[in-house]
Amino acid sequence: MPNFAQMLKMREPTLLDREDGHWYQTKFDKIYPSISTILSSTASDEKKNGLSAWRENEPAHEYITAQSQHIGTQSHKIIEDYLSRNLNLEEFDLLPIAHFNNLKPFLENISDVICIEQRMYSDKLKVAGTSDLIARYNGKLSIIDYKTKRKPQVDEYMYEYYLQTTCYAKMFQEVTGEKINQIVILVSSEKNTRQEFIKTCDDYVEPMNERIEKYYLNNEMIS
Repeated sequence: MPNFAQMLKMREPTLLDREDGHWYQTKFDKIYPSISTILSSTASDEKKNGLSAWRENEPAHEYITAQSQHIGTQSHKIIEDYLSRNLNLEEFDLLPIAHFNNLKPFLENISDVICIEQRMYSDKLKVAGTSDLIARYNGKLSIIDYKTKRKPQVDEYMYEYYLQTTCYAKMFQEVTGEKINQIVILVSSEKNTRQEFIKTCDDYVEPMNERIEKYYLNNEMIS
């Protein structure tokens, strides 16, 4: 079996410190925006306006956002350490530990880990990003993402994540030649619910490409 992890490490880009989103620089000095930056920039007006309205009407929005980011970062690190068999829960806060314990039944479906927190890019799509996990889920090679939320999610809320993880699958294929056609989003909420969203990449390739094309078209018009 090809050493996919080694292939990816050889081409791993560098994450740049910029204020206008996440950007990556390849070993060949090409600079690409992250898929999350592209999706945020090309989100619908309804979504952008909804976020703006929430910030205006929520006096504690900066605190809530910072706390959510902190909880998400710690939860990701716990899962990373768990999958690497190097977990020490004494290093973490209670809520991220609770999210980990909530997701643990789903984590048991993971096997044959290829890479964790893997930076990748696509010259074809001119995009980059960092995948949470590439491994087998229920025996099928998958792009796996985990999310911590304040409340349970519905399928339509996950749409942007489906585009994002589909993009990771295309980056992986460009490097390795191996197609991944399953994306898995695991969600833990503070309401003590856990959810598993499993989708097929082929269903999201076209809308993903449209969003990337829209981003570059918009930025060409601005420049």
